[in-house]
Amino acid sequence: MRALRFALVGDTHVSVSRPESAERLAQVYGAIAQLAPDLVLHCGDITDTGLQAEYVLYRQVIPAALSGRVRHVPGNHDVRWDATAKGRYHAHFGAAPSSFGAGGVHFAGLDPTQALQETGHYGRGGLRWLERLLRGLPEGAPVLLFQHFPVGAGHYDVDDQAALLDLVAQFDVRAIFAGHIHREEVTRFNELTQVTLAPVVASPVFYWAEKAADPEHGAPVLALSRVTLAADGTPASLPVATVPLSRCRPRARHRVIIGAASGGRLPVTVLAEPAGQVRGVSASTYPQVLSGGDWHDLGVGPGGPAAGRWSVTLPVPRIVPGAYRVQLRLLAPDGSWQEKHIPSSVPGGATDPVPAWRLRLTGAVQAGIAVAGPVAGPVIVAASTAGEVAAVRVPPGDGRTPWLWRVRLGPVYRRPGVDAAGRMLFVPSADRHLYALEASTGQAVWRFDAGAPVLSAPAVARVAGHEYVIFSAGRQLLAVHASTGQLAWSVTGRGFSAGQAACDGRRVYTSAADGYARAHDALSGRQEWSCQMVSGDQHRVALYSGWDNAVVLGAGAVIAATVSGSTALEADTGAVRWKFPGSTMYPAAVVLGDDTVLLTNEQGTVCRVSLADGHVHWQTALKARVLNAGVTTDRASAWVLSARGRLIGVGLADGRRQGSVQHTLAYSYSCPAIVGGTLVAGDQDGFVHGIRLP
Repeated sequence: MRALRFALVGDTHVSVSRPESAERLAQVYGAIAQLAPDLVLHCGDITDTGLQAEYVLYRQVIPAALSGRVRHVPGNHDVRWDATAKGRYHAHFGAAPSSFGAGGVHFAGLDPTQALQETGHYGRGGLRWLERLLRGLPEGAPVLLFQHFPVGAGHYDVDDQAALLDLVAQFDVRAIFAGHIHREEVTRFNELTQVTLAPVVASPVFYWAEKAADPEHGAPVLALSRVTLAADGTPASLPVATVPLSRCRPRARHRVIIGAASGGRLPVTVLAEPAGQVRGVSASTYPQVLSGGDWHDLGVGPGGPAAGRWSVTLPVPRIVPGAYRVQLRLLAPDGSWQEKHIPSSVPGGATDPVPAWRLRLTGAVQAGIAVAGPVAGPVIVAASTAGEVAAVRVPPGDGRTPWLWRVRLGPVYRRPGVDAAGRMLFVPSADRHLYALEASTGQAVWRFDAGAPVLSAPAVARVAGHEYVIFSAGRQLLAVHASTGQLAWSVTGRGFSAGQAACDGRRVYTSAADGYARAHDALSGRQEWSCQMVSGDQHRVALYSGWDNAVVLGAGAVIAATVSGSTALEADTGAVRWKFPGSTMYPAAVVLGDDTVLLTNEQGTVCRVSLADGHVHWQTALKARVLNAGVTTDRASAWVLSARGRLIGVGLADGRRQGSVQHTLAYSYSCPAIVGGTLVAGDQDGFVHGIRLP
């Protein structure tokens, strides 16, 4: 048996603002270096904010003895506020995902993190990469996965984790190492062991793993211990888990039968095979439908556990129409369990939206949906993180040629802009360019090299008889001529922005990661006023500023939002008119025609507020997390798209809930658009959904 000794760390959160984070990590890495490991695995959140200075500081604390031995994966803190769209991580540590072998074990570092987002998604590309890797390994070769987010076992930070678990169940994946939750947790399910690590940011701690032989059976195992360092550097080791490196028993085959939901109850039956491997079954609805659904034990059928039949009628009083999953745990005698996610559906009623069609792009549709209006009629435009940009008429074609056109650019994370005539699209790309495309054909008209990734949504405005496209790239605010792509003006030295500016023809209004909202002269870019929205150290300002805010205008007010709330500023002076509390930055505000504005917080409470004085006309708590997908309106209704793919109607007059549908099980960050009674939205699986509104 080949020897293997390695260390694991996670959640180091190195910060220039908190030098003790680097000092603690230096102590940990120094202790690890003395043990001369074959390698070190870092499970992400290397830095606190993803800033270049943090990466430089982190690399300075790695001792020479560990040079080339530390293998990394990114965490959400490394990519959430990164103006380079993961570019800094890749520049320092190379490609992710990655794989390598050591000591007869194969390691795969996975990367479900999403640029500019908190949660994770593997996507078809990431899962195919892993499948190719696993199929190429010798049969029986043990595989250890490491990544930032834990999966299964009550964790829901990666929306397509069910696909990952289904995939790895076919192969000899023995363990998953993760961080993110800042606590140690050992779970055994689906015949693998998952260990989440205690964070280095909280205390000088690391984990030590050695390959050994099981004293009882002689089979290879991985002995994992937690090592805590005292103030003087003295280590104290405590066993945490023993991970079998070979499969202990044959794969179980269990049949699950989901009945039709009726009267708020859902029949669930499990036929366990072999029956002796199951001593209990519990079920819950997956949290896309019910956030944090309750678990219910299934009752054993006639013949007792030996018969292997379990059933329950699961209470689902709050379930919405559409697609959903039932989550099952089949508990084994040794305390481990099989975790299954079973898809199902519920029909809707007359007042509910109805999924009508869907098309797919490569990558995730994180950018919002754009609507252009050339002579032939409205064109819906979607763009993906893989760089596909495509247009479709509503309703789409006959199925053989559903897309009007498709082109490939660089990755797109925010909604394209559209000129006043609806004939030109302005597509922002992380490849450092803004592209102008003909809306009817997708043909490129011009491209502008911004010198940095363009991660903001372009705003199009008429200024002194000329149409400008206004956007942010890196730490710059830029305005280019819509017809030619020639630079009109630029402002440097600002904070990063992934949001959208607003323009009333006289001024451009912005919000950025340096904590300020500003107004600039629309002709020259000269700053006219600024308002400090957030103060503190660089990390706090980056997290809590309006870096992802879409600024809106109405009734002489500028609405700028941060994670803490929305502020109405006087457009002429920047003076504060009123403030509205809550995390209202990610779902964009919607200005209505009667001088009111819809403000939606991250937790799904929608409020109709007077632009004049901040008076709340009504508010409705939808109890569904809402991020960049947000809100759009149609006639007398607002339609709110939650981060977990649920569409909910709200009456504009009184805030009363209307129909709803769970149209996708993938997370949704794509702001929808409505054309001719059809709402169009994208999701992280790359689908563009057409949903008929009631």
